[in-house]
Amino acid sequence: MKLLILYIVALLPLVVHGQARSPAPSFAIDASFPGGNVLVARVDGDTIHLAPDKRDSMVPWFYWYFRVTGAAGRTLTFVFDKANIGVRGPGVSVDAGKSWKWLGADVVQDGTFSFAFPPKAHDVRFSVGMPYVQGDLDRCLQRHKGNPFLHLEQLTKTRKSREVPLIRVSDPAKKARYAIAITARHHCCEMMASYTLEGLMEGALADDAAGRWLREHAEFLFVPFMDVDGVEDGDQGKNRSPFDHNRDYATNVPRYPEVAALKERLPAWSAGRPMVFLDLHDPALRNDIHEVLHFLEPEDKIQAGRLDALCTHLEREQQGPILYRKSGNLRFGSGYNKITAQPAPISSGWARSLPNTLLGCTVEIPYANANGCEVNAESAREFGRDLAVTLMKFLQDQTGKTTDK
Repeated sequence: MKLLILYIVALLPLVVHGQARSPAPSFAIDASFPGGNVLVARVDGDTIHLAPDKRDSMVPWFYWYFRVTGAAGRTLTFVFDKANIGVRGPGVSVDAGKSWKWLGADVVQDGTFSFAFPPKAHDVRFSVGMPYVQGDLDRCLQRHKGNPFLHLEQLTKTRKSREVPLIRVSDPAKKARYAIAITARHHCCEMMASYTLEGLMEGALADDAAGRWLREHAEFLFVPFMDVDGVEDGDQGKNRSPFDHNRDYATNVPRYPEVAALKERLPAWSAGRPMVFLDLHDPALRNDIHEVLHFLEPEDKIQAGRLDALCTHLEREQQGPILYRKSGNLRFGSGYNKITAQPAPISSGWARSLPNTLLGCTVEIPYANANGCEVNAESAREFGRDLAVTLMKFLQDQTGKTTDK
């Protein structure tokens, strides 16, 4: 990650009525931790002007994540361009990034917000969203340590020699008929998708009717971070130069080792079994389709029909707080769902080209607001659990049907 530390030094003592008045203590802003990203433009007393670090993205993007230490008991004001603040304000964590809440849109004025630091707040973090990095996945996996249905493997290593985790969920005693592959973080800044992946994985592991059915009839393969380096370094990831991870699937020799490994592993792992492939993303920050939970309809009419069937079940079965309506799906040929290039450059398009794929699809989980419902860490996990039940219903429908494309 790029390291940034800005120490704001205490002022010299002021003399008031012949007595020295103690200065406010110094505080520090930094991004030198997993996922950190910020640029400090200038400091005016207790007002700090900041911006996202674009890094190698070809267009401006909005991801930022920084830490403030030494500010207990103070009120600081942070100034961003308003385009870099989401519809529920910034995310804030007072426990070093372990849990998050939205500060609220009402505290933001034209990209500026203030925060009163609690008296004992040593490490307070702010972000455009609710960051999810390797440490968060590790905590999730620790909760399921020893589960006989959870199998942790390595997909490959990144260009910076980090391990890329691959997680399988299956019952070793069963021969699963179906294969379900779930990926996330092709665009490394899209962190809310990770909570949905976590919820879906926990749904597959659950000791309930849906979890048991899924483990008997399906094997899951999860790749939580398709761009591990970007997640840990705090990159934008979207529109990387010369192209990002989710535009690397058309070539026979992918630029990114994670993509190359997935293209080799997925056909071998699925071994001809009917497969569902879902790639989880977040859209932009605000307005229109970006505040709607939606699936991207495939160009292929047969797979588009299967998506409609899956989404019908999701509408019917959803229990979580995020409202989903399949009328919000983005039809092929509308909006940004217009990629027709062959071979397909994106992951879901490539997956659809495999002869055993029942459905290959991109899912977009908004950053903060979905049809008026709050998206946060827990509600995004709940959506993942709803997806697990939905996949069970969808696959039950496939029993006895042809899987010919």
